[in-house]
Amino acid sequence: MSVDSGAEFDYEICNSKVRPIAEALIKKYEELRHIDPDKILFIVNHKSAGSKKQMVLARTSRISPKWTDILYQLGACSYFYIIEFYAKTTAAMDESQMVALVYRELRRIGPEGEILTPDIHDWWQVLMGLGRHWFYPDNTCPNLLDDNVDWKKLMGRYYEEAGPAAAAKEPGR
Repeated sequence: MSVDSGAEFDYEICNSKVRPIAEALIKKYEELRHIDPDKILFIVNHKSAGSKKQMVLARTSRISPKWTDILYQLGACSYFYIIEFYAKTTAAMDESQMVALVYRELRRIGPEGEILTPDIHDWWQVLMGLGRHWFYPDNTCPNLLDDNVDWKKLMGRYYEEAGPAAAAKEPGR
């Protein structure tokens, strides 16, 4: 038996709402440029909170080849990834927090198509630029899509380049 969340379905496709955010983030941030947002299925999970042990805001995973094939046969695009947002833990987030969450989840898609694990509890840029509690309902964070916002300004002395650009500058590469 599912809890009545007010939603018609337990799982809701939210591509029309989230894909434009993903496209804008990919265009703005070099570390995301290897990602094709048309290959991601964005959904909201109204049924589960993700985990009983810790708060889960979203989860990014690869879609199995079997389901990619089935979805394609049903007339859907060829999706290779799914980003699942948990409504029970994201309902109180404001727009800037949701943009930051989409950024955080996009960072999980690696340049070779692999699913990456954050370098610490969260991505260094998110933790040092937005703070440990950026997603708390009483807090807010800068909107990562605003023209005057960039990681260098947000992180100050803690700034380090992210993603493929940083890896290319490492010695021995």
